[in-house]
Amino acid sequence: MSFTTTPETKPSVNYVFVDYENVHNVDLSLIGKKTVHLTLLLGARQTKLDAALVEKLMEHASSVQLVRLNSSGKNALDFALAYYVGRAVQADPNAYFHIISKDTGFDPLIEHLMSRQIRARRHADYTTLTFSAIPKPPAAGPDDLVFTVPLASHLAALCKKSTAEVDALIKKLQQAGHLRIGEKEAVTYHLDSN
Repeated sequence: MSFTTTPETKPSVNYVFVDYENVHNVDLSLIGKKTVHLTLLLGARQTKLDAALVEKLMEHASSVQLVRLNSSGKNALDFALAYYVGRAVQADPNAYFHIISKDTGFDPLIEHLMSRQIRARRHADYTTLTFSAIPKPPAAGPDDLVFTVPLASHLAALCKKSTAEVDALIKKLQQAGHLRIGEKEAVTYHLDSN
């Protein structure tokens, strides 16, 4: 069985939501890319930012949103982040959505978005962040359930593995010939029906 998805002709917008309570740095090279909108969420107790980061944020104010919570509490930032992701999904459902956080509590949100044909992924850090690499899942038929959730997010949730372990598994599937990712990010699955 083979399955192929192809990217859209125009570049999609990438929305990056950073859980700054959980990941205390920001990859400044992301800011300023035309197709990237960055939302940096700060907890109520986070009162200081690095001057270089602030300067970079100000240079690209049109593509950056800084959100600082006024109150703290268990999962306060997580709920706010989910709210901003939801707003972005509603405004631009064909975009790509990335959450930068080590908090695996976001994985059910990612799975839910994927089940609704929304391209989303959680990254524990910036090293696995690639733009336009999340294929949009096809509408599921009765025999196509395996394809309803994009590969990396599904494997992370299913196997309860880290991003690095999931990436290693994807490479292993590629080496075994079960998965091919083309140069234009087209994904082809080869599954035996035995």
